[in-house]
Amino acid sequence: MKFRSLAVGALTACLAATAVSPVLADTPKHSGETILIGHCGAAGVAPENTISAIEAGSRSGAGFVEIDIQLSADGVPFIFHDETPARTSNVAEVFPGRENDPITSFTWDELQRLDVGSYFSAQFAGEKIPHFDDVADALTGETGVFIEIKSPAKSPGVEQVVADYLKTDPQWSALEAGGKIEVLSFDAASNKRFAALAPEVPLQQLLGSVPSAAELEEIAS
Repeated sequence: MKFRSLAVGALTACLAATAVSPVLADTPKHSGETILIGHCGAAGVAPENTISAIEAGSRSGAGFVEIDIQLSADGVPFIFHDETPARTSNVAEVFPGRENDPITSFTWDELQRLDVGSYFSAQFAGEKIPHFDDVADALTGETGVFIEIKSPAKSPGVEQVVADYLKTDPQWSALEAGGKIEVLSFDAASNKRFAALAPEVPLQQLLGSVPSAAELEEIAS
């Protein structure tokens, strides 16, 4: 079992970034190299997890951009980091009193009414929450995607949605076939569900602390 190191550029890290674990991998392309990853797209230069951030991260020359996927109340896959819309949207203006409601309790139409760019700067006013479909279109060059399955307990079935896109959508399946996709989660049960659905896709277990030898052995399995 081989390890590789992950470098997240300071200018591209989300404000709410959490520590990631080393990645376990056997394939030759993962043999010890350091990979630069744009966290939440390129959250230092554009509002996180927006198309602007994904485009900026891709243009920067990063090997991968990282995104966070969740499901709306009506089952639409969308890109958003937090569990509530309070920090990065104008939800208080559009839906007063729902600032701290789960972001997954909003329908897709409701999510599209939110501005997720103005909190960052006026330059990005009107930026919308992206559909998962929009991400592949925003990539340039050889950039890959780290797909973090966010709070999967609040998005039941999200693992199946991601697996289906990687298998059936032409753009996503081409990225997967080219070794440009890895799936991540802090939730070990979610990772196990995804591994059963798409065992060919590289999978990362994210952790908030250094794992023990026993934990590493379990992750490696």
